[in-house]
Amino acid sequence: MSESIGTRFWVGASTTGALGTAARGIRSLDIAPDGRSTLGEPIDVGRNPMFLAVAQGTGLLGIVHELDDGLVSTWTIEGDTITPFGLPGTTGAGSPCHLAFDEAGSLIFAANYAGARLSVHRAAPDVAADVVLAADFTGSGPNRERQASSHPHQAVVDTARNQLLVPDLGSDRVRVLALDTLPEALQHDERRDIVMHAGAGPRHLVITGDLAITANELDRSASIIDLVEGREVAWCTIGDDVEPRGLGCSAIRLSSGGIVLIGDRDADALRGLRLDAEARTLELVATVVTGGRHPRDLELTHDERFALVADQASDSIAVVALDAGGVPTEVVDVIETPAPACLARV
Repeated sequence: MSESIGTRFWVGASTTGALGTAARGIRSLDIAPDGRSTLGEPIDVGRNPMFLAVAQGTGLLGIVHELDDGLVSTWTIEGDTITPFGLPGTTGAGSPCHLAFDEAGSLIFAANYAGARLSVHRAAPDVAADVVLAADFTGSGPNRERQASSHPHQAVVDTARNQLLVPDLGSDRVRVLALDTLPEALQHDERRDIVMHAGAGPRHLVITGDLAITANELDRSASIIDLVEGREVAWCTIGDDVEPRGLGCSAIRLSSGGIVLIGDRDADALRGLRLDAEARTLELVATVVTGGRHPRDLELTHDERFALVADQASDSIAVVALDAGGVPTEVVDVIETPAPACLARV
């Protein structure tokens, strides 16, 4: 666990009012070591800034605007304010829901849920962040309502293997794209994709060593993937104590103590599962009901004393205390803010 310091987040939100009250932009959020919060004023960055990411190398803020005609924008963080860095660019596909920077902070990978596309964008000053490379996916799954086509939901850079992992909810696959030829080309060989169990609907994942853990939206499960062998080796339910409502798992994070944290939108709760990496098992050890509705995203403070859960439908962020091992224990505060959809940690 890192030393006790405050943590700053930028809160992405829906400006359309489709779920929760329409927000007026993104805002900063500071969490002190004792859990006290300070919420900044909304900053207008354009329509529907639903997911945000901070480039660790450059400190740039990247935003995907979840629209029928998807957009990517980049910003420079200057204390409590942000200013445009590059010009907004189109993803060439619908409903981008996640983005990630490469290690250098010069490229952006955007997962386009409705467009079945992983788009690559250049992050550069005064340059439009239009598509420079793209991979378009096909595929389907057994859930006829949710898996009629490919639905990329996240992009995660796997630095150790120089590849990009893209959970595809629609095809029950984690797409594997080689990064060796960037920025000249983006390689995708479907034979390298990791096939998940049928009906899983992988949404988000985290990497730890040679393993990845996925939060599977459709069947309320979490899977363990061997990234060296490129295969799913185990999976388990995140809890059978509620009646499924078709919402399932959302975001996933991993504490330094080996606790996997997953948002459960059927239970409106934060689940904690203990990972045994050697035995390759997951065990449910804690459930904390957040008191809000529709936990869309979650993130940890730097000192791992708290997990924050963005409950989009109830216009609230729950601050959940974690014990020394990273197990969630109780809600200690609720922060009111319209339609929070993302918590990007600085």
